Amino acid sequence: MSSRYKDRIEKFAARLELSGFNAYICTNESNIFYFTGLPGPATLLIRQDGSATLYVSPMNYGLAEKEASQELEIVQLKMGVAPEALLAEILSQLGGMVGIDNLDIDTYRKISGLIGGIDLRPQSRLVWDMRMSKDSYEVEVIREACSISDRVMRAASDLLVPGIRESEVKAELTAEIYRRVGQEPAFTPIVAFGERSSFPHGPILRGTARDRVLKKGDVVIIDLGVKVEGYCSDITRTFYIGKEMDEKLQNAFESVINAKTLAQSIMRPGVSCSYVDDIARDSLSNKGMEPYFTHSLGHGLGIEIHEPPRIGPGSQDQFMENNVVTCEPGVYFIGEWGVRMEDTVLVTEESAIPLTSYPLDEYLVY
Repeated sequence: MSSRYKDRIEKFAARLELSGFNAYICTNESNIFYFTGLPGPATLLIRQDGSATLYVSPMNYGLAEKEASQELEIVQLKMGVAPEALLAEILSQLGGMVGIDNLDIDTYRKISGLIGGIDLRPQSRLVWDMRMSKDSYEVEVIREACSISDRVMRAASDLLVPGIRESEVKAELTAEIYRRVGQEPAFTPIVAFGERSSFPHGPILRGTARDRVLKKGDVVIIDLGVKVEGYCSDITRTFYIGKEMDEKLQNAFESVINAKTLAQSIMRPGVSCSYVDDIARDSLSNKGMEPYFTHSLGHGLGIEIHEPPRIGPGSQDQFMENNVVTCEPGVYFIGEWGVRMEDTVLVTEESAIPLTSYPLDEYLVY
């Protein structure tokens, strides 16, 4: 285990002490990866004194033993151990208040039936309060993932010639991710032509509607992301296949880009995420486009493609320094077309810095 994982565990242990927790149990794979760098299912116990124990299956024990630090105790479980039995055993050795990142009511009832007098409290926010502010290593690998995403988007846009199919573009950009030494796609890419671009997450891929051929005059949405060292990037660009577009579509492109630029200009530590979303909606409203903006402005990302903070209506989150978030306004005219522009952005004390940099104004393809 490198020093960064040791430092994270020690920092989190200090948070436990301040919050009155004697220990904390991680069962979420992303949290375990954050604290240990080890992928796959496991259970991690972090104590208030900074010591930690990782419980792993026989299948993952060899990897954990090889990659983890000697400072991290590793316990190999017997095959078939039920999650509630393991949690009950861990809790029986602890006293005081214990936090956990993920606990459903059925598991809690089973644990309560195995041992009594437990003070186990779901407290996922304790981890998120650390994970939302990225450290220098995290920013570095996300920046690399974003750089690869830019190059993959360029390769994908070069394929946009009438006659090509959505599936062909998706296959080529996925292959390009692996060629560019990305770990893997951060999510299944969205490639949507024409009227299919009017669905924010793309069309349902089934039956005869599984694919579509590109035509002149089509709008194209491409949404892709790359993972590097377990961290995600996210970028969307919209293209038009032709030299000139009608006034309605031109207004949509300009309105979305303006809303995005304005929203990013006020992203600062301490600013309300819902306020920034409001600003983007107000900008679109001035152009008559706000009713067609049907999703939140953005989200945090890192180990997962969707993390706090949530940048949308009613969000209780505020930006903090070293948040990595998306900014992705879009408008969708169902049955016609959609326009969305998205970048991955680093929030600093003084500004919001786009980490993806494919030009926003290069949307005409002919």
